Amino acid sequence: MDVKSAFLNGFLEEEIYIEQPPGFIMPVTGGDKLVMADFKARMKEMFEMSDLGLMTYFLGIEIQQADQGIFLGQKAFALKVLSKFSMQNCKPTCTPMAVGIKLSSQEEHEPVNESFYRSLVGCLLYLTATRPDILFAVSMLSRFMHCCNQQHYKAGKRVLRYIKGTLNHGIQFRKAEELKLIGYTDSDWA
Repeated sequence: MDVKSAFLNGFLEEEIYIEQPPGFIMPVTGGDKLVMADFKARMKEMFEMSDLGLMTYFLGIEIQQADQGIFLGQKAFALKVLSKFSMQNCKPTCTPMAVGIKLSSQEEHEPVNESFYRSLVGCLLYLTATRPDILFAVSMLSRFMHCCNQQHYKAGKRVLRYIKGTLNHGIQFRKAEELKLIGYTDSDWA
């Protein structure tokens, strides 16, 4: 929902930070469609707003909502990245990083344009929001932002080739019968 005057109705003389009081219940969330429809109707009576329907695209992330769950992907952004680095017609590869590759900061390889390399790594980092399968390779590439060379750029191009072959990959959040929240921590760093 989009409220046209959401930030126009209140004036603060100074910034304030608040916590929700104990027992606060967020009334907008829920699974009852009738309650949600009633809430939207009442809000439309009070404010000028429009219902944009189910979210399908947000900050470059495509969202597909179904009864089974929610799928998040970045196919359109991945295609833009491939085009930006002239890799839209490249041959796909089946892994994001070659086995046994040892990236180093030694100057044995020819240097590349740092700005171009940083742009490549930045685009790949944004793709990791929905592509955990490339996270390790991209984190390795990001270690050499200050001393990049042809070896690093070649490894970055391999990640792009992997993306070319896996454009439809993303994250699937499946609907569960009961919510089970599990967390892990390294207590040595607590």
